[in-house]
Amino acid sequence: MAWRRSLWEWSSVPRQRKCGRVPFTSGGGAVVRLSDAEDGNRRAGVAGLQSCGSWSCPVCARSISAARAAEVAAVLRSAVDQRCSVALATFTMRHHKGLSLRSCWDAIGSAWRSTTSGAGWQKDKDQFGVVGWLRAVEITHGEEHGFHVHVHALIVFDGPVSVELMGELGHRMFARWNRALGRKGFSAVEDRGGLDVRSVQLDGDSIDQVSTYISKAAYEAVSSATKHARGGNRSPFQILRDAVETGNAADIELYWEFEQASLGRKKITWSNALREWAGLHVVEKTDGEIAAENRGGEPVLILPKATWIVVRHDVADLLDAVELGGRLAGQRWLRSRGLAFVVVEP
Repeated sequence: MAWRRSLWEWSSVPRQRKCGRVPFTSGGGAVVRLSDAEDGNRRAGVAGLQSCGSWSCPVCARSISAARAAEVAAVLRSAVDQRCSVALATFTMRHHKGLSLRSCWDAIGSAWRSTTSGAGWQKDKDQFGVVGWLRAVEITHGEEHGFHVHVHALIVFDGPVSVELMGELGHRMFARWNRALGRKGFSAVEDRGGLDVRSVQLDGDSIDQVSTYISKAAYEAVSSATKHARGGNRSPFQILRDAVETGNAADIELYWEFEQASLGRKKITWSNALREWAGLHVVEKTDGEIAAENRGGEPVLILPKATWIVVRHDVADLLDAVELGGRLAGQRWLRSRGLAFVVVEP
């Protein structure tokens, strides 16, 4: 939440500067809600505010990621139920400092479309029994080599498939991947990190781990932002953390580049019919719809617009009070500051 407050001031995306800050209506305020969490504790939140639905927003990205993780888990559980096999394949490309994030992202998007379309892909699907795929994009940045953009994909097969056959399919896909990258002025080397294919162990723990990993690949693991990626690379949210803590202009500019390059992009995409095969809604909710959803809970306090303008920078303190002592504690917190509110009776 502290990171989002910083983005209110200097984000390059107008809707992100309003996220969690501006009420839905010009005369409206905010609603404090309280719910019971699975761990037995209470969780307080704020409703009635605009959301940006952006993967470059640390709050919206967390909500979107949780929803996408549940969808990925549904795919893996369907694979278990239907006795299918699943491969996790990673495709990367060569990169160097000076390349823009937008150009790299455009290149891997084009390469993935070429990899999973056309006569070659149809032949592979038929020969290997591919049900479908879902793909997530991961981004890191290193001081030496700049932005690194790569793809993690789950590939579902219609029956038991050996690791060797998974590798053979990956090899064929990589050939199309590299040719497509070449058309954009990029390249990859298969045996130097360009391709990694492994079998997903379809047990309970693995399903949860893989679904979380795939979804978090799309927003670079906000929950792990205190750690640096391998080789000293940083995820965009690690860059944001450093920018907030130090005010470093170079880090702010890097984050602006991520914000601008990610606008309008889907970080997780699906092959045709895989959602229906997995028992999910065929019409996929947009990231914005997920971020704007009411996460449940009981409304306990209504904060008029004037109160919200004062409270919004310290709202975490108010929510902590409500979580610990309920609506009465929230009332005391507001009264001590001379702020108006309306109690929502149970």
